[in-house]
Amino acid sequence: MAATSRNLACKFIIILGILIFVSVENAFAQTDIYLKVHSQIFQRMEIDLYPFTAETQSMDSEVLAGTITEVLKNDLWMSGYFKVNLKYGAPENGNGVAEKGGALTSVNGTFSFDANSVRLQPNVIDNTSGRFIIRTAYDEVAGNERTAIHRLADDIVYTLTGEPGIANSKIAYIHEGEDGTKEVAVMDYDGHRASILTSDKNLNLSPAWSPNGHKICYTSFKDDNPNLYVYNLKTNTQIQLSALHGLNSAPSWSPDGARLAITLSKDGNAEIYILDVEKKQLQRLTYNRAIDSSPGWAPSNRDIVFTSDRSGSPQVYIMDSDGLNVRRLTFEGNYNDSPSWSPRGDRIAYVSRTDSGFDIYTIDTLGENRMRLTDSAKSNEDPCWSPNGFSIVFSSNRNGKRALYSMFWDGTDQKKLTNVGVNYMPAWSTR
Repeated sequence: MAATSRNLACKFIIILGILIFVSVENAFAQTDIYLKVHSQIFQRMEIDLYPFTAETQSMDSEVLAGTITEVLKNDLWMSGYFKVNLKYGAPENGNGVAEKGGALTSVNGTFSFDANSVRLQPNVIDNTSGRFIIRTAYDEVAGNERTAIHRLADDIVYTLTGEPGIANSKIAYIHEGEDGTKEVAVMDYDGHRASILTSDKNLNLSPAWSPNGHKICYTSFKDDNPNLYVYNLKTNTQIQLSALHGLNSAPSWSPDGARLAITLSKDGNAEIYILDVEKKQLQRLTYNRAIDSSPGWAPSNRDIVFTSDRSGSPQVYIMDSDGLNVRRLTFEGNYNDSPSWSPRGDRIAYVSRTDSGFDIYTIDTLGENRMRLTDSAKSNEDPCWSPNGFSIVFSSNRNGKRALYSMFWDGTDQKKLTNVGVNYMPAWSTR
């Protein structure tokens, strides 16, 4: 395996090393709000975006105006629903009703700020009637203008489609420092405002968000054994969750937040267990001489996807959440790993070894309609779905060192999110 293939090394090969020495589910059907989306293949809805104007002009206000336009345009595009038309100048009349045209909706507004706070006052307008859809003020403390913009974008998405937005979601990941330590970090979904959470000065792996977004479970080697910890973002504290002999790894929260699917090797072989978070009770799911790892929950709470080499090479399997009804999902490729179940329930993303390295594929839950999303001469790994199921975050070393990238569900619009350090193993939070 190439040295840059960190995810596969950490999630599958590291398991071997440790053992040696220790739906489309109506994907686009939404409640009618203002716009109806009812087809699996649809054209993005046009929305006109006018630059916001400052109540008091200054050099700082010009910078903030540019930030509002840039962030809001990207947020609406990344929602998967909108094509944003940038407009300049004032709307057609003093009431803020935008010019008639192809776009059904327009957005303009004003903003103000001082040393302590920032306020956005948007006008989101139905172009066919001239009626204001959103005129709520968005207030944040100074320096948190991105949060206000993300909130506005999510409200626009929800108001026009009935689908909650993803702009205020976060991405946890592993950041490798120059000293070789690997810490858990968090950033906005668009790559901005990154911060390091842990300071263990050791090897941390596989961050996983709780469904409520308040906690991150991960594996840490700081106690000279790969143990499970939970970091509480509300209190900025961490607690040890599982420290059984051997491997405690690859956590995945159940959609109801009550359980974790994990990989344990306490009995000598890597098997998949369910851990009741409150009661600390274990339920073993797999009984196999092979390596079973990388579990991930279905959004229905009823099934678990995982990796096993029981067929002779790592492949992706699905089983019921009680361990029964195991069925093999992937048959093409001699090394498939790191499965991630779409929140919409219809597809599973995974990594497959190719002639050029490792690439990301998706497949439906019946094992059909396999689709290759990446195609580079390097390694693309660690796929994880956005909370709306339209996008995937992943890691790639295509530009030399491993960084985080995002793309849409069909592999289009691949763009780099991180530029500092070595980063991998991303996990996208819920909304």
